[in-house]
Amino acid sequence: MTVLEALRFAEFALADITDEPKSEAKIIVAFLAGVEPNRLLLYSGEIDKAKLSEIIEKRRDRIPLQYILGKWWFFSSEFLVGEGVLIPRQDTEHLVETALELIKNKEKPSVLDLCSGSGCIAISIAKERPDIAVTAVEKYEDAYGFLLKNIELNKTDNVTPIKADVLENCFGSFDLIVSNPPYIPRRDNEILSEEVKKEPHTALFGGEDGLLFYREITKLWENALKPDGRLAFEVGLGQAEAVEQILKDQGFNDITVINDLSGIQRVVFGTVNSL
Repeated sequence: MTVLEALRFAEFALADITDEPKSEAKIIVAFLAGVEPNRLLLYSGEIDKAKLSEIIEKRRDRIPLQYILGKWWFFSSEFLVGEGVLIPRQDTEHLVETALELIKNKEKPSVLDLCSGSGCIAISIAKERPDIAVTAVEKYEDAYGFLLKNIELNKTDNVTPIKADVLENCFGSFDLIVSNPPYIPRRDNEILSEEVKKEPHTALFGGEDGLLFYREITKLWENALKPDGRLAFEVGLGQAEAVEQILKDQGFNDITVINDLSGIQRVVFGTVNSL
């Protein structure tokens, strides 16, 4: 098949299972061609129809495209992903941007990433600031394996992985703690897409109200922050006010909410009370 034939074939086959059939078709065909999507139309070779059909069949079974490809892009870097690890999402880039802004005037700051998963947050921060030390904590074996692979893939020797439960352990002294914890309320399971349901539930659900990890991390890891250290969370839709209150109740000050480009409250951070 030519590139144009493959694109038409894939777009038609995906039209009833995704809101972005054209975009997904382009990504899949570029993957098979071995080129970047923005260079696909310059590719003059043939596309293997059997391999294309195999990918489309998996996608029609609602397997996430990221798992099929085995990799995804986040903050201009490539990350290996697969079953057992949360897929990096563009929304989370706002947490990385906030983190970099919070440490921009600090010399050799120390950063801790809790519930690290694929390591996309820790590694992205480390690549932007090679002078800093980043610690990435992940509990689950499958996700931890991807964290190790992605540290190696991205050549971020300044990221130290630790396999531990963030709800049971506390250690170190950090200028900044960041976390994109599980935050979906358990009751919302039925309304999730079939693709999201195939991601690890341990990385999705944050207790009955979705706030379990915010409460426990704020309480436990406050002791791991240096004076005037900051704790920054990604939050789900409609959770910002509750997370603000959790930080306030624990004695944090200068609590700030950051909106994403769609105006959705996406990041909440506060400064530890140093008094």
